[in-house]
Amino acid sequence: MPAPLRHGFRMTSLLASLASAGLLVALTACGSAAPKASIAHPIRLYDDLHHLVVLKRPARRLVVLEPSNFEIVDALGLRQDIVGVDTSVPGYTPAPWRKAAQGLPSVGPSYPGISVERIVARRPSLVLATTGIAGLKGLSTLHIPVLVLNPQSINGVYRDIELVGEATGTESRAMALVKRMQREVAALTRQVARTSKHPLVFYDLGGLYTTGRHTFLDSLIQMAGGRNVGAELSKAQWPQVTDEQVVRADPSVILVDPDATTVAKERQIPGFLETIAGRTGRIYAVPNSSYINEPSLGLVAGLRELIKLLHPGLYK
Repeated sequence: MPAPLRHGFRMTSLLASLASAGLLVALTACGSAAPKASIAHPIRLYDDLHHLVVLKRPARRLVVLEPSNFEIVDALGLRQDIVGVDTSVPGYTPAPWRKAAQGLPSVGPSYPGISVERIVARRPSLVLATTGIAGLKGLSTLHIPVLVLNPQSINGVYRDIELVGEATGTESRAMALVKRMQREVAALTRQVARTSKHPLVFYDLGGLYTTGRHTFLDSLIQMAGGRNVGAELSKAQWPQVTDEQVVRADPSVILVDPDATTVAKERQIPGFLETIAGRTGRIYAVPNSSYINEPSLGLVAGLRELIKLLHPGLYK
């Protein structure tokens, strides 16, 4: 999610352990030491901004900015290769990765911008970043490779896991992790296929900001069998809508990020109790919002949460 939203809400944290024990075991297994291939030729990668990143050899010293990037690195068994993280990693990484994020060397905050000097001092062979961080060009000027990850869907998360695997010589481990996630997602979407209901969903990220088109959250709502109000109201990725727009849309389900607002406050918004969601008592706080607010491995557990909220009958 873009920096203003990501960090603004994350200060109040916008932006259940893994709901599937099987997936949790699989991800934990991926956290063991990973063998790295010896590659003689340069590694050429295109990140999510379509920038070419060239590495002479698999990266061994990693600076990781953003909790979702840390989750990938840790799940690939690369924790010992991390030489620096930004302050958001130990502060906001969700379970079951939070303990692993503690005590790592800090390079300070990433927002509104990084400290180039502190990152350079860690002598990284690769920096994993996201969009909206100022100062990354300063690293490129110093010939420090920067791989920007900004997935727009769960398929984008799969691709980013494989990108990190290529950059670090852990391709086989990355592919195995992606396959495990895909199997879990396939099982969940088969459950969704059992129902013909597709409720209209409004997700309040705080201050009536919501998820719009071409975002991982929009993708997740659709995979959970819902229709996203934000995508119908705006062409922006993260629009701020009005209460009148939401009431006119008449959503069947209203979700709130409990780290940004509350169900009680949502019920006080003019007209919300007159919507289908308000009349039927379907205004819910998302139980573990960190699993769906960030494009990370936790999206699998987030998908399960959304299905339970949108289609409770499937779990009776």
